[in-house]
Amino acid sequence: MSEAIAEILQRLEACETSLEAHRGYLKAFEYGLRAAVITHPRPEELCRVWTQLLPGIAEKHSGDGGAIYTAALQQALALLTDQIGAPNREP
Repeated sequence: MSEAIAEILQRLEACETSLEAHRGYLKAFEYGLRAAVITHPRPEELCRVWTQLLPGIAEKHSGDGGAIYTAALQQALALLTDQIGAPNREP
């Protein structure tokens, strides 16, 4: 194996490790956010504020990345919208 290929493989492994760490970090935040949404003392107010913020979030970040970034952002925003606006928010 050439030195260039070995370096590319090493960089790829570092990227995979970093992505895996970020996935774990985001999953922890997802559960923390779920707990905050479920226990929010004023769910109607939370829903109202989220509904007002949502168009601006999508607009502000629409050109931040490629197709995968945009799809992931839209998927996450949709999931949050469902959780925040769900009529029965018991765990």
